[in-house]
Amino acid sequence: IAIGMTANKFFPKLVKAILPFAPVVGVVSTCLLVASAVAQVADPIMNAGIGLQIPVLLLHLLGGLVGYWLPKITGFGEVKSRTMAIETSMKSSAFGFLLAKLHFGDYVARVPSAVSVVWMALTGSMLAVVWRYIPVKEDEK
Repeated sequence: IAIGMTANKFFPKLVKAILPFAPVVGVVSTCLLVASAVAQVADPIMNAGIGLQIPVLLLHLLGGLVGYWLPKITGFGEVKSRTMAIETSMKSSAFGFLLAKLHFGDYVARVPSAVSVVWMALTGSMLAVVWRYIPVKEDEK
């Protein structure tokens, strides 16, 4: 974030030229992150089955729903509610994966975080697409 802010301040023309490519870089980075996490623990993920998938998916979905509706019903505007939904639904799965990798000898400890990386990427992408087509009205900001 600091590098981006600094670049924008000192090289605004360069940033403006690069900006159209930012979504592609984001998608490629996300794909690499997800692929790396899943590849390291693919067999245990497959063996865990739906019993692991559903709770991890619910973590992200319920986090997003609570993060959206709690600010909404307490009087915050649409922009703040959406921001809170993103913050609460997009848990740092990659950080959890890294911590498990560094501090636990058994690689199976990484499995929940690896599954979470996948669901976080999917739910976050879907949320971004949905909200892209639902603009925020001026009176709801």
